[in-house]
Amino acid sequence: MSDSAAEIRRLGLDPSFAAEGFKRMAENAICSICHDYLEDIVETDCAARHVFCRPCLKSVYDLRQPCPECRGRMSKMEKAHIRLRDSIEEVQWKCLNFEKGCKFTETKKELVKHLDEVCEEQQTDCPFEGCDCKNLRRNLVEHKRVCPFRIVPCEHYKEGVAFNAMQTHLSVCKRFPLHCPNGCGKRPAREDIRLHQETECAEQTVRCPVPGCAAGVKRKELEKHDDDNMKKHMKLLTDRVLALEKTKTETDEVNLKVYLPGFEAKASRATKGTKVKSAHFFFRGSRFCVSVYPKGHSDATDGMASVFLTKLDDYKGKLSYVLEAATTKISADDDFSTEEVNGGRGWPSFCFTEDLLSAARNAEDGALEVRVTLSAASSKCTPCVIRGYAPGE
Repeated sequence: MSDSAAEIRRLGLDPSFAAEGFKRMAENAICSICHDYLEDIVETDCAARHVFCRPCLKSVYDLRQPCPECRGRMSKMEKAHIRLRDSIEEVQWKCLNFEKGCKFTETKKELVKHLDEVCEEQQTDCPFEGCDCKNLRRNLVEHKRVCPFRIVPCEHYKEGVAFNAMQTHLSVCKRFPLHCPNGCGKRPAREDIRLHQETECAEQTVRCPVPGCAAGVKRKELEKHDDDNMKKHMKLLTDRVLALEKTKTETDEVNLKVYLPGFEAKASRATKGTKVKSAHFFFRGSRFCVSVYPKGHSDATDGMASVFLTKLDDYKGKLSYVLEAATTKISADDDFSTEEVNGGRGWPSFCFTEDLLSAARNAEDGALEVRVTLSAASSKCTPCVIRGYAPGE
């Protein structure tokens, strides 16, 4: 079958559809095999050189049968003469919907365009995905206005949604505002709930920032807690200052720059809960490493990266540590005696993942730099540089 045959659009035309003055020409424009308008016209080499649609005649020709019209011998078929093709293409036809009142008359080519784009009496498919309704074109505008599959904008999301799917969409829409579970009265977007709780929710219970206090209070009550415990806090802060002064000469401290080469490529393969571990380093004879979850630990807020200090040996004792990456720097004091080997302490929502990726992109060799300070007892150490990942990372 030729390429043009594959594109044939059958309309079921016959002489009854001929426009005024074209009936005789229309009779000569009908294939005697399919009884429809001649398409991709070919002629035989029979004595009368009858014409047919190429796909219609080919099925006969392939079986070595005689001419379907005169039963004469037929040994080949060839494209019809251009004058014959032009005369057939010039035949004008009434619209298929002429009995419904459509007055259109034109060639078959223009008739196809009229039926597909213009005719008000033509049955037309609804353009919305999922809708199988057919309507007269003159009724299509009204149908589209009320079609349950019509696309309507979500006021919270930038993309359109099918009208009959809106309720389902709103139940999962990332930007749909929800009442804060803590009852603070705010309505952050669904995807921002955890970030809201961690950074601004007045009803969220947070840890008192004064080192050594460890009290859990609602964020809105932090100021009152501070006022009510001013003497206690002053004592804690004074004791800490004195302890720091004392440990200037009694504390071991190590400063490290931990480099994670090709961090962006590692992060692109990571999913939430996937971690990469740095090469190990020593503190007081025990091995430690930095564990980074590029897409966040399971407890992290979406979009946040997690960073932990992980002990690889059975280190016993309290440890002060500072982790700094990108533009985030956080410190803590923890007793690692209770932490199991390969366990760690740190922050599930350390910073935004994009901040770490940006820092790595801006580095000369694409490495993420994590600065680590560990301290616990008596000698000054020069900064060490640790480069690479744990084996197998």
